[in-house]
Amino acid sequence: MREVEAYLQALSRVRSAVQRCHPEFGGLADLLRLYRSGALEKTGTICAGLEYNFHGSGCLFTEIDGAEIDLDFFEEGLEVFDSWRIRRFLMSVDGEPSRSIEEITEVCRSLVSQGRLVEPRSGWFSMAA
Repeated sequence: MREVEAYLQALSRVRSAVQRCHPEFGGLADLLRLYRSGALEKTGTICAGLEYNFHGSGCLFTEIDGAEIDLDFFEEGLEVFDSWRIRRFLMSVDGEPSRSIEEITEVCRSLVSQGRLVEPRSGWFSMAA
């Protein structure tokens, strides 16, 4: 469970950094809208110590220590992630994670049952509001 918690904490740090450095943005989905409108470059620095790189329907954020927080956005702007993205984060901070993708999915579903996450589509998770 601590591996998923570490990802969630990193995602919270990204949200906080964007809000602190760019309070005019309503959330991370605003960054994607700005990129798609041409107002934001594909890659860059949001603020000191936080880089971004847009891909498809998501964005990879990289913290100064190399931690990679990858997420996607559903059409309605909902921030979502899957077990693969959590595993990628774990590899960026710890090397080889101790849990498989299937085990990470089970942990996420446990957090759904606790009301901490939601699963808007099978295998895709988001932080509960």
